Amino acid sequence: MTNNHGRTVLDYGARGDGLSDDGEAFQRALAAGPGTVTVPGKNYLIGRVLRIGSGVRLRLDPKARLRLAAGVAKTPDDYLITNANPATGDADIVIEGGCWDGNNAGNTRPPGLFDYGCSGAMMHFRNVRGLRLTNLHLHDAEAYHVRLTEVRGFQVEKIRFSADRVRHNNDGIHLGGHCEDGVIRDIKGLHPGVTGDDMIALNADDALTRTEVNGMTSGPIRNIRIEDIEAQGCHSFVRLLSVFSPIENVSIRGVRGTCEVAAINCDAARGCRVQVFDEKTPPFPDGVGFLTNINAEDFLVGKSKANDVALLRLETRMTNFRIANFRRDLAADLAPATPTLRLRHVAVRQLLVNGAPGNVSSVVFGETCTMTDAAFKELRIN
Repeated sequence: MTNNHGRTVLDYGARGDGLSDDGEAFQRALAAGPGTVTVPGKNYLIGRVLRIGSGVRLRLDPKARLRLAAGVAKTPDDYLITNANPATGDADIVIEGGCWDGNNAGNTRPPGLFDYGCSGAMMHFRNVRGLRLTNLHLHDAEAYHVRLTEVRGFQVEKIRFSADRVRHNNDGIHLGGHCEDGVIRDIKGLHPGVTGDDMIALNADDALTRTEVNGMTSGPIRNIRIEDIEAQGCHSFVRLLSVFSPIENVSIRGVRGTCEVAAINCDAARGCRVQVFDEKTPPFPDGVGFLTNINAEDFLVGKSKANDVALLRLETRMTNFRIANFRRDLAADLAPATPTLRLRHVAVRQLLVNGAPGNVSSVVFGETCTMTDAAFKELRIN
């Protein structure tokens, strides 16, 4: 058997025939202590939740495939993989390579929005300092593909999504509260309709009792860089959900493709089936949430579905919010008459379009301002 600095799951009894349950063998390899665990290019059926601890690097051959066995995900704490010590915290975890199959047909959520059962998340990490997920192909998640909360100092890069069975509330990379100092880059859907919800979601607040959100937290999200996002017919590209907690210092760059709803969605969950606040009594006199120092640039996007939602849906209090080099792909846009930008439910002190003052006379709490330009060089909101 190899030492703890380079061991393989085959050393611990994994067969890789796609039929035998290799979950316990994987867990023995992960639990053997810090070091690198390698996974050869075989098919592995995983019949338990995998828990990875501090200092472990799980490296999969590009041809390796892990499939969650049917019926494994039954409780809110059941995933394909999660960190070992969410209460006390973990550090320096790396997961690299391979195809991860959530087998959503065999691991379904309960039918009700608040029913007890699995959340549908495939990968879940809570209370981790130093996390890297790279070169992953994520397939058939029941709900969110990757969830992070209370994670600091992370890199999520070179992620590909696919599905035989696209599900609702099917986010790609989903951040909850207390996530800081992270990079999310080179994220792509491999075919139309993926992902079935937000490609990237930064949810500083959420309906925490909802089944899909069990295990997450609300709180600030800070210092996040998002780069190179591509999809055709995804639900939305980027969600910034702030109601009570701030989202600060976020850069978004290089977004390509089409979406059903929005390229940037800041609706404070108004469009969700479960509301996070009462519209009649918002948490602040002038609206909800707080977005500050948000910089988004280099968008070439269009609508893949006709509806009345603007590509830029801005319904949250904000300051120093900048969007630059935004273009609609009119050749691919199936709803070109839909507004490019819609501001409502917010009071804006200053709106600059291409350096000149925009018309803010109608942009007051509860009212609406729209912009139909197919392209603009820069828009700033203060």
